[in-house]
Amino acid sequence: MNVITVHGKVVKPAEMKLINLKGEPNAMAVFTVVDLGLPNQQNEPIYFTVNYPKDAAALIAEYLVEGKEVNVVGTMRQRFHKGPDGKKVPYSFLQADIVELLPVFATRKRKAEAAS
Repeated sequence: MNVITVHGKVVKPAEMKLINLKGEPNAMAVFTVVDLGLPNQQNEPIYFTVNYPKDAAALIAEYLVEGKEVNVVGTMRQRFHKGPDGKKVPYSFLQADIVELLPVFATRKRKAEAAS
């Protein structure tokens, strides 16, 4: 199985959902992350919808807000749903195994503003 690691910023805050996992109700956080990449790697940002179906999802969901920097490790998944015309429409998402909240460091400019 292939594993993907995304280092990016949250652009859509987490929504909590209750799912049925192995016959048991389980919390799942769903949020969107943008991977900006390195300047010489790509021209356009890549957006990932992240599904995080772990017990920790309920604990960290309140911190998954717009602008929060995260590392996400997981696998890409694809599901299908019926579109308005009745045809199958693919839906791709990153099934997260690990979501790491990264610290926010103050820049020199923000430090100077705070000092004045």
